[in-house]
Amino acid sequence: MKKSLLLVFAFVSISLFSQNKTIIQDFGQTFTVENPDLLLKNDKVYKIIFDVYTDSKDIDKVNPLINTVARFINMHTQTGVPLENLKIVVVLHGKATKDVLNNNSFKDKYENDNPNSELLAALKNANVNTYVCGQSFVYNKFMPEQLDKNVQMALSALTVLVEYQSEGYQLITFN
Repeated sequence: MKKSLLLVFAFVSISLFSQNKTIIQDFGQTFTVENPDLLLKNDKVYKIIFDVYTDSKDIDKVNPLINTVARFINMHTQTGVPLENLKIVVVLHGKATKDVLNNNSFKDKYENDNPNSELLAALKNANVNTYVCGQSFVYNKFMPEQLDKNVQMALSALTVLVEYQSEGYQLITFN
């Protein structure tokens, strides 16, 4: 009987530990909140679109709004929401357009590695669809070959916002 209880306890502990994990390492730091009154439901699918149009004031720092996407994923998966229940899209435009340049192009233009490159790859690995506004990209005189491989080109940010909101995605914007 004791052995059975020990096995059940071990299984439950392993199951809980495997659900409560940080998905995006090195980005999206979270903090423990004891007994919050509101959490996302673990058995519900959430569709979210992040609208990002500002950037970091410091050229060698990660865009904090892109990092917020990683934080959103980490904090909710840590409370047990399965990653597959988080359908996330990011659209970048305006001043944030430069953040999606591939590292070589960013370095050529700003004499610095793109601090967002690793984060964009990590988001892609977490099944986040990231788009850049084609209008902003062209306006800034960037060429298609300068786009980071983890980002897709859209006709416009407006196109992404309309399309995904028509599919039931909830808009998050706090630039």
